[in-house]
Amino acid sequence: MKHAFLILTHFPPEKIYIQVQRLQSADHCFFIHFDKKQVVNPSDPFYGKLIEMGNVVVLKDRVNVQWGGFRTITATLLLMKEALKDKSIDYLHFMSGECLPVKSMSYFHDYFSKHAGKEFMDYFLMTEKAYHGITFRRLDKYHLHDYFNPRSPKVKDVVIKLFNSGLRKMQRILKFAGIYRRYPADFPTIYAGRVQWSLTYATCQYIVSYSEQHPDFYNRFRYTQSADEMYFQTILVNSPFRESITNFNLRFVNFVGLASSPRPLTMANIRDVSPDNILFARKFTPESKELLDYLEKNVY
Repeated sequence: MKHAFLILTHFPPEKIYIQVQRLQSADHCFFIHFDKKQVVNPSDPFYGKLIEMGNVVVLKDRVNVQWGGFRTITATLLLMKEALKDKSIDYLHFMSGECLPVKSMSYFHDYFSKHAGKEFMDYFLMTEKAYHGITFRRLDKYHLHDYFNPRSPKVKDVVIKLFNSGLRKMQRILKFAGIYRRYPADFPTIYAGRVQWSLTYATCQYIVSYSEQHPDFYNRFRYTQSADEMYFQTILVNSPFRESITNFNLRFVNFVGLASSPRPLTMANIRDVSPDNILFARKFTPESKELLDYLEKNVY
């Protein structure tokens, strides 16, 4: 089986080089999208090492991806399209730059051989009641996340962030009067879930084709908060592939409560990453050194 890893990241080449090395194996290939905000110097030695690898493609068409913004979908589709050029690929795995394997590559290969044809994506039906902090408020209001970096102290980002907050409050009031952002009556049933997944070539091909053939569907997710947590689930759970979806994405992410970002992994999470069906985990930071050392000695 051939596996493609799609890496969407705002981290520098050094960190991604380490990630690729951890995932390296025969019949593995990598497609990397560096966020346009990330300055990538062609003379960076780690960028050079990535470029020199025969199984690594670094996308030249880069998108400025902001937290919660629509352009995450745009960048993901770019990665998919690039990977789909290789028709020998069996599975595509969507990863962040902080995601690493927690099982050996031989275990990884055996797992996918045993579960060939299954689609590893989690999902749930969107309702008016919040689940993991996700509600229709993301869809029935206009959000401007593509236009500001929430972590930036720049005047432009701070001003637009404040305007976005005020706009959301105003729209919340207008909704009581029945005035809110709608979508067509024939819009597919909306599902949501985690952004990382492992999907077959045929399924990813379907997603790209659907996106191209239904521009109104694609464009409706503009100005939607964290649209990437709904877009792909909505396409697939309404598709002929639904019966193959396991509703589990093979990953452990250390979210606590309604936090917008996961906590770093430490040795306290060793049991969390140990189950047979946990193949990857996020996020690994300098705080994860002890856990990484353990994985290096006992797993990889």
